[in-house]
Amino acid sequence: MKNLKPPEETGLLFDLEASAWWSTQLSANALQRLQGGWQGIFQRTILRLLGRPAQALGAELDEELGRPSKELYAMSGLLLIAEFKDWTIDQAAEAWTLDAGVQYALHLPRDRQYLSARTLDTYRRWLREKVEVQDLFTMVTSALVEELELDIKKQRLDSTHVLSQMAQLGRQQLLAVAVRRFLVQVKRHDAAGYAGVDAALRGRYEPAESRLFGQGTKQAQTRAEVLAQVGADLGWLVERFGGDPLHRERASYRAVERLLREHFVVEEGGPMVLRPQSRDEQGGSVRCLQNPSDEGAGYSGHKGSGYQVQLAQLLPPRDADGRREGPGLVVACVPQSAAVRDNEALAGVLAQQAAAGLLPEQTVADTIYGSDANVQACAALGVQLWSPVPGRSATQVNAQRRGARAERALKQRLAARRAEQETTEWRRAYAQRSGIEGLNRAVDATTGVKQLRVRGSRAVTVAVTLKITGWNILAAAQIRGRRNRRAALAPPPSAPEHPERRVRGSERAIRRPRNPAWRSPRSHLTPRGSRQTSR
Repeated sequence: MKNLKPPEETGLLFDLEASAWWSTQLSANALQRLQGGWQGIFQRTILRLLGRPAQALGAELDEELGRPSKELYAMSGLLLIAEFKDWTIDQAAEAWTLDAGVQYALHLPRDRQYLSARTLDTYRRWLREKVEVQDLFTMVTSALVEELELDIKKQRLDSTHVLSQMAQLGRQQLLAVAVRRFLVQVKRHDAAGYAGVDAALRGRYEPAESRLFGQGTKQAQTRAEVLAQVGADLGWLVERFGGDPLHRERASYRAVERLLREHFVVEEGGPMVLRPQSRDEQGGSVRCLQNPSDEGAGYSGHKGSGYQVQLAQLLPPRDADGRREGPGLVVACVPQSAAVRDNEALAGVLAQQAAAGLLPEQTVADTIYGSDANVQACAALGVQLWSPVPGRSATQVNAQRRGARAERALKQRLAARRAEQETTEWRRAYAQRSGIEGLNRAVDATTGVKQLRVRGSRAVTVAVTLKITGWNILAAAQIRGRRNRRAALAPPPSAPEHPERRVRGSERAIRRPRNPAWRSPRSHLTPRGSRQTSR
């Protein structure tokens, strides 16, 4: 049975704030810490925004039949907290059961709470399959920006590399592992088909993945021999099982067929020829398969295989005295394959910001983003892109082919940008870009975003987006806490004194000159031997 109660409807007649367990069972200092930390922001602001994820989690549940589910707003919140806290399933289930801070953030009763890891894993699978986490990110970020009254006019942009939980395989191991995993699936689901495979071929792939073709032993075969043999085996398997619909739909077969196309040249009636370098249908290698377990991962010549995420950050907010209040919130989060170049990713960042109403007036990025096409695209949206002019690019070459007029206009724009780069104002504005490198390190140290426990493009997108959403919640708590502390330390405004009182006070403050001959008119009232002090 679906248990879906919006936060404003969870309170009963006697379940008011003053009588809630956190108000009656916790010390004043502990309650103040919860209210001022990320837990307070989560309960007050974030929990009510989880309506869509909660509805998606309950899509498989009946309205009336069956055992009541866990409260779905709270369950959505726990899955979000578990990601930015970088918890395992067991740690998250334990936090629901025992952690008072998590129970406060999720507006749960304190007593008789229990959640099994198996149940939580089911909800996490539903989250990956059904929830639009990008919408959740923009919704939470927009709410925090509005609540904290942050300035979104100036931002900075960069990408950071992300590794999914997949092994980094060389070419030889990649091909051999793919064949072995396909044969394992054939043996499991098609015993007759597996029996029809040549015994020698089956025997070559029965050892463990790290011991295929004698690797790790003294009888290891040479690389050339292994690649030639694996290529022949790939061709035979694709020819044998390619027409069987039972196997064509399997991811393991798709990997075998894809690797054959990318690494070998198959000529009609001729031998199997190994390519010097893997190539996809477009002739490139960065989008070739990196691991059979993760079809969505790509390759970056600068950072390696895996994924990346484009991050646009607000400049850190400052108070009226220019003092920093905390880190800037991330207002754009676009996970993607590492094969995507940064200059190709700017359009996706701008689209996300435009949909959320978070477009800046100025954004700072490094040289790779600064193509003329990107500058013009930003200008069309009213955004000024501060990025150094790159060298001679394909855009310039194409402009030359289009004609002298387009070439001349392009040269004029680039010359104007190069001249602007020499100004003090431009250099001062561009210096703000370096701060985003610290953001990449801080997000990783806080949420573990660079080394994920999942693989596959969908799971990576969900994990990365929830981690960045959680980072914004932690940053908002830090900004709010610093503002509250400064407000508490500020001296209270003093009431103006009465003019006459101010005059009398100033007269009393006048110190009389020291004259040993002078005596107070009331000195006869002073006992002999005592000391008279006159002010």
